[in-house]
Amino acid sequence: MVTFRADVEAANDNLKKRRLKWVLGGLIIFACIAFISFIEIKRSLFTGLPSLPTREAMWDLNIQPNMTLLDKDDNVIGHRGPHYGKVHRLTELPPHLPDAFLAIEDQRFYEHAGVDKKAVLRALFANVKASDTVQGGSTLTMQLVKNMVLTPDKNYKRKFQEAYLSYRIEETLSKTEILELYLNRIYLGNSAYGIEAAAQRYFGKSALDVNIAEAALLAALPKAPSTYDPTRNLPAAQQRARLVLQKMVEYGKITVEQMSDAEVNPALIIDNAQGHLEERISGYVFDLAAEQVPGLIGSKVDDVIIYSTIDPALMTEAHESLIKTLDDNSESRKVSEGALVSIDVQSGAVRALIGGRDHTQTKFNRATQAQRQPGSAFKAFVYAAAFEEGFTPGTVRIDQPINIADWRPENYTKAFRGPINIREALKLSINTIAAQVGAEIGPSRVVELANRFGIRSRLGANYSIALGSSEVTLFDMTGAYMVFANEGLRRPPYLITKITDTSDNVLYERKARAPERVYALPYARQMTSMLRDVVASGTGRGAKMGNREVAGKTGTTQDYRDAWFIGFSAQYATGVWMGNDDNSPMNDVTGGLLPVDVWKSYMTKAHKSLRLRPLRAPDPNITDPETIALMSFYEVLSEALVTERNLANGAPVVGSQP
Repeated sequence: MVTFRADVEAANDNLKKRRLKWVLGGLIIFACIAFISFIEIKRSLFTGLPSLPTREAMWDLNIQPNMTLLDKDDNVIGHRGPHYGKVHRLTELPPHLPDAFLAIEDQRFYEHAGVDKKAVLRALFANVKASDTVQGGSTLTMQLVKNMVLTPDKNYKRKFQEAYLSYRIEETLSKTEILELYLNRIYLGNSAYGIEAAAQRYFGKSALDVNIAEAALLAALPKAPSTYDPTRNLPAAQQRARLVLQKMVEYGKITVEQMSDAEVNPALIIDNAQGHLEERISGYVFDLAAEQVPGLIGSKVDDVIIYSTIDPALMTEAHESLIKTLDDNSESRKVSEGALVSIDVQSGAVRALIGGRDHTQTKFNRATQAQRQPGSAFKAFVYAAAFEEGFTPGTVRIDQPINIADWRPENYTKAFRGPINIREALKLSINTIAAQVGAEIGPSRVVELANRFGIRSRLGANYSIALGSSEVTLFDMTGAYMVFANEGLRRPPYLITKITDTSDNVLYERKARAPERVYALPYARQMTSMLRDVVASGTGRGAKMGNREVAGKTGTTQDYRDAWFIGFSAQYATGVWMGNDDNSPMNDVTGGLLPVDVWKSYMTKAHKSLRLRPLRAPDPNITDPETIALMSFYEVLSEALVTERNLANGAPVVGSQP
């Protein structure tokens, strides 16, 4: 009996030992599985976890290239890319602005360490009760991490990483630094990042000047910038702004009276287009500025503000003048495109640049990128070079059939006038005289002078260059004509005066430059006098502006593929080109017809409020009776030829030739 009982007890002990072994084994296996699972979960959660950037690097994190273009008066023309406003420190802001964001986004911001556990539990309970996501537990720090460090994916892994990095960022930055970073980088709709960009975009004022109602509206946006976009859904934005005001009262940051006043006087949204030029007009200028920026500040271009010389009013006038003429003549004259450049004569500042009909339809800039033959508009450089070789406006050559190395240039009218001086030859755009003069002084002399005046295109030093056979840009031609207007001084055209970042750090600033003497003063005045005659009684007479003295030259290429007019007053030098991108011929469009119409329309508007200023050019000093009689003869003849030409073209305008 005793033996049996001992055997039973021994068996029980063995069973207990086996059970203990199984339990211990199970626990070990469970621990191993748990450990492995923990490692795997941790690996999974931390895989792809970005490293937290340094304090300094956080301000530049995920900033996409952005350019803000300002006009000559430092008003915004437009933006390209996301708009980041000037960075503001917390001490600079009106207290109700950060208070509005904290009231609606994170009332316990100064109490938690990046993750608000109470808010998470409260949101979890509310969501379970509603069987839907009705609340969120994200803190302001978590929003910052989500928007600046992580991807927008919505899953548990990303939420874990968001919470982890929020703890880390709170260890790296102070609460003030986190709030400043949030306010200056949070997305608030309409490509506006930060309170300054949004305040400018929606209210037309600095964030430093927003009132309580405006602060509430800005704070309403982070939850859903598109849904609450005040430019598209103002009622929804105002409704959420009222919720922000209520939260501010609960938060103890404003009084009930202040809330009521803000509700009675809600924030007013400015017109979206106010102060901005349409992309179809300003796009060509924006492109040109963007091309120049890397060369001025280096290849790294992030967030810059470009101060330009552009006058928005003149841009609008230039575009309207060009479009009206194109629309009125596109079918009858078979002309589809045009360009205009207008430059301040006294400074070289580009005031208007229109590269085509519509930048949204084609980005090709016909003012700066199109290389086209200038035709007779290039003759000004031929005669300018001739003056340096001893020619004068009274120098006479014979208008007759000529053969220059098997090149036989012809006049537009196919007629010849016999002896004629250079002044009359330029005024009437006589091809044979320009060809003779160019051949006498040598094509290389013409090329050298044109380059000296600012023509950057590669010019062919051949005889036909006297008639504008080498291709040039409208921008260069207009700038080169300014040498005449400035009495032989060259002031290179420029578009950008300064470049800064959004913190007002100056990255580039144009220094004042003394103009360069590239042409003798007496010759420049003689050329201006001759170009003034072109408008007064020659091929460019359609450009007359009443009592205001202007000068210029027409240009037309073979088969009417290009038509030009380059002219200037004492204030502006303006060039106009018209033609077709495929180089197809127009229907009898000469420089003295449509380009002159565009030029005069624009220049009349541009000079509307400017006082009359004479050109610095001498009047012809001719006392010889024989020369006076000869000039009178050619004056009458030119009138008859112009009239005949216009009648043949069906043009009512008197006095325009190529």
